[in-house]
Amino acid sequence: MAGAYEYGNWVLIGLGIYMVLMLFVGWYASKKITTTTDYVVAGRRLGVFFCTGTLFATWFGSGTCMGGAGNAYIFGNQGVIFDPWGAAVCLLLTGFFFARLMRRGRFITLVDLFELRYGKSMGLFSTASLSIAEMGWVGAQLVAFGTIINYFSGIPLWTGISISTLILVVYTYLGGMWAVTLTDVFQMIILMVGMAIMLWVAMPLAGGWEAVFSNDPNNMMGINQWSFIPTPEAAANPEMENAGYMYYTGYVGWFYWIAAWLAIGFGSIPAQDLMQRVLSAKDEKTASYSSYLAGLLYVTVGMMPVVIGMIYFRVNPDLSIDDALNKILLLMAVEHLNPFFAVLFVSALVAALMSSSDSAILAASSIIGYNGYKYFNPDADEHQTLKMTKIMVPIVTLVSLMLALYFQVIYNLMVIAWSLLLVSLFVPYAAAYFWKKANNYGAIAAFWGGLAVWITSYFIYLPMTKEANTDLGLKGAETGIYFDWAMWDSLYISSVWALVGSVVFMVVVSLATQRLDAPKPLVDIDGTPMPVVNWMGWFKKGETDAPVGGSVSAADR
Repeated sequence: MAGAYEYGNWVLIGLGIYMVLMLFVGWYASKKITTTTDYVVAGRRLGVFFCTGTLFATWFGSGTCMGGAGNAYIFGNQGVIFDPWGAAVCLLLTGFFFARLMRRGRFITLVDLFELRYGKSMGLFSTASLSIAEMGWVGAQLVAFGTIINYFSGIPLWTGISISTLILVVYTYLGGMWAVTLTDVFQMIILMVGMAIMLWVAMPLAGGWEAVFSNDPNNMMGINQWSFIPTPEAAANPEMENAGYMYYTGYVGWFYWIAAWLAIGFGSIPAQDLMQRVLSAKDEKTASYSSYLAGLLYVTVGMMPVVIGMIYFRVNPDLSIDDALNKILLLMAVEHLNPFFAVLFVSALVAALMSSSDSAILAASSIIGYNGYKYFNPDADEHQTLKMTKIMVPIVTLVSLMLALYFQVIYNLMVIAWSLLLVSLFVPYAAAYFWKKANNYGAIAAFWGGLAVWITSYFIYLPMTKEANTDLGLKGAETGIYFDWAMWDSLYISSVWALVGSVVFMVVVSLATQRLDAPKPLVDIDGTPMPVVNWMGWFKKGETDAPVGGSVSAADR
């Protein structure tokens, strides 16, 4: 079936060659896999170049590219506070507050920390939460992959998503973290080149840099293009029709704005795919500095699709909601690039989503196969956990496929995955390092309390968000209540109360149960106490790993 682009077959051939190359990398990397440590954390041998590359490429996925461009087209800068702005903040915070301690612990997965610091119950709950979040993240990438294949080939979206799923399963299964790292770095280079070419071509269409950086309301919703904070209410400023944040005013607008920064800015800190790269670094300095470099790269390159989305509104302001959310970069490629560069750019998009997909698949498979399996088979040895981790790769991907086929959205599916971790795991994770009185009861209360407040607040705010999303008058939006937007809005706004609730539950329950449940000390993977010193992400000349705590062999650094 023919696609929407005259040279669509060229694009498909280019993508086919690219996929074969990725499969070859997976096969090559599989030759270096002998242990679970090799498979899950690449043998802890990544230097700054590879660690930075895989950190950046993992996060710079379809949400940032296709979803970011679409949200900028609709809402301007307010629509991308979540990502790339919040995501860049997350990487910088990780480098400064958490990377040294996480790498010092030499854990295999993030669940190891929860289990050693709190107990098996919290380990089990974190396994479930992390798995769901990672599979939601994969689902967002699969939607983008399927959209690209659908656009250029004309085959149904569900078929495109299924094809992309099969390719991802094969090379992730073969090579684990080392294959993911090699492909991530390669994909990072392609992505940066492709985005730079597209921005260079798009800039004249907007009338130059001055027009791009004007603060006029050049987007579908008429919001000031570069608004960083909620704008004053229209009642107080009659000349400003685009009030508040995403048109929510008063404290609700501020809550929504705060939630936009927190969802990925804090919510992704306790994420397995992020910490898997920290744990794969060769030492603490590499883990911290790679996080900083990835954060700077992220906000720099991440703004390219945002600017492209803003430019495309000037070129064609009449897109439907669905096309705006998912297809702007594809439309720019076919309308304004010659066939060769169109193939290169689409390959860059595929590189972005594959680099995120394989990482999240491996992340979820690792915590289920390595940690989850041990709850049912405590005596599992190295061979058994490695085997189970690899078995989980296709299973995790299949569940992600079902999520992708059901929701078929990119940006929201991505953000809500990290909002889940924000309300359930961020507080227990931060407290594990920085509050000695945090105990298992408190962590469990923070986990379930945050989720309970989130769900309760969602139903409290839903009538208001439904009213706000009624008869929007936008092309492609439903008449009456546009429930898709109402649902996501309520979930985001509610996450602020959920985070506050999680903190309260952690503090109150931990303090009330100190005698019943004595807090466990922070220990490394060998059970050796790990004092929280020299934890900040800066280093004196010649300093690498911390000179305190348990013994850290050169091989494990």
